[in-house]
Amino acid sequence: MIKAAFFDVDGTLLSHATHCVPKSARESLEKLRAKGIKTYLCTGRHILEFDFLPMADIPFDGYITLNGHLCLDANKQLLCDFPFPEDTIRTLIARFKEHHLPLLLVEDNGMTLNFVNDTVIRAQKAISSPIPNIAPYDGKPIYLATAYVTPDEDDLIRSIIPSNCHIARWNDRGIDLILNDVGKVAGIRTIIEQEGILPEECIAFGDAENDIDMIEFCGIGVAMGNAQQKVKDIADYVTTDIDRDGIENALRFYGII
Repeated sequence: MIKAAFFDVDGTLLSHATHCVPKSARESLEKLRAKGIKTYLCTGRHILEFDFLPMADIPFDGYITLNGHLCLDANKQLLCDFPFPEDTIRTLIARFKEHHLPLLLVEDNGMTLNFVNDTVIRAQKAISSPIPNIAPYDGKPIYLATAYVTPDEDDLIRSIIPSNCHIARWNDRGIDLILNDVGKVAGIRTIIEQEGILPEECIAFGDAENDIDMIEFCGIGVAMGNAQQKVKDIADYVTTDIDRDGIENALRFYGII
């Protein structure tokens, strides 16, 4: 019996073709809540970004943000956090400066960028988000780093990041840098332990590399029809595209709604 559902945002709940949450997805969330199934956002985004997204009105039982590095309850109060070691951040800053690559550093209440180029502009446009402010690192705890690079630069990024990090691509111009022992599963595990829910009583929906760990961890892992192929390969079920009622169709396939 499913007791909790975890949803990625971009490409899963939020369509960047229509710039909204599909009606069928909204209705599906309402049906889950009506059945007493808890719903959670599980995203690489910062909680501050939701104020300008067309889903700010949707209630959730919790928020796993920044790929599990910062997790909040239904009232957006801190549940747990996993900041980067400061020496890791200093190393990233130095190496990205050496290779002249855009690097975004995300704090608990804001984010800063080293510089803007065309890759940054295109990446942010693809996720319907403004370009972050340009500012130097001021020593505050960092919960996520994002590199704006194309896939042909992935090997370079892997060669320059510290060994305690890995990369997860979210579109063809952006990747997140995540601590090896964190990821979305770290947040999910914290939440379900507090709620007394087992992994096999969870369902997860996603479309990108940073969703792979939660899709593998939960009892049912669903890849959207528009998901990256490597996500589809490990999912229990591949549903239809986000704009073709993907969430509703998967929930109906499993008899959850």
